[in-house]
Amino acid sequence: MPVATEKQIIEVEQAANNVWHNYYKDIFSPEQISYMLKKYQSREALRKQLQEGYIYYMLLADDKLAGYMCMLRTDEYVYLARLYIKAEYRRQGLARRSIKYLDTIFSNPELGLLHINKIRLKVERDNSFAINVYEHLGFRKVRSVDTDIGGGFVCKEYIMERPIRGI
Repeated sequence: MPVATEKQIIEVEQAANNVWHNYYKDIFSPEQISYMLKKYQSREALRKQLQEGYIYYMLLADDKLAGYMCMLRTDEYVYLARLYIKAEYRRQGLARRSIKYLDTIFSNPELGLLHINKIRLKVERDNSFAINVYEHLGFRKVRSVDTDIGGGFVCKEYIMERPIRGI
């Protein structure tokens, strides 16, 4: 379900707080998690990203918010900026279905988006769980980057890519 209303923005912000504090506790300090949430997943940040062309989707399971995904279409690829699933909904195929949804959108000739032929994302190099999931879904590491995100924090990430697969 696309995120379009203020209520949905608040739900995504709350989901981000839940997921990030739970998921990143062994990768980042509590200070870095709080900093990143404010910078990237606060209501203000979400509103700004939506204005810039990012598209957020709420991932639902049994009519409950199970997680969220965010993407941005560029001239060369689809940038999967976020794919977060609450702990109780992991290992149920939501990540696979989310990627398949992107495949469906960007391989549909009626949408005129056929020149987009890959999905790109960034993942923390210490995030072995997510790396394994993405590799299982067909993503491959392209290169490593270190990104200064401000506040004295650096994200050490892999850029991963996967071709868009036709439906």
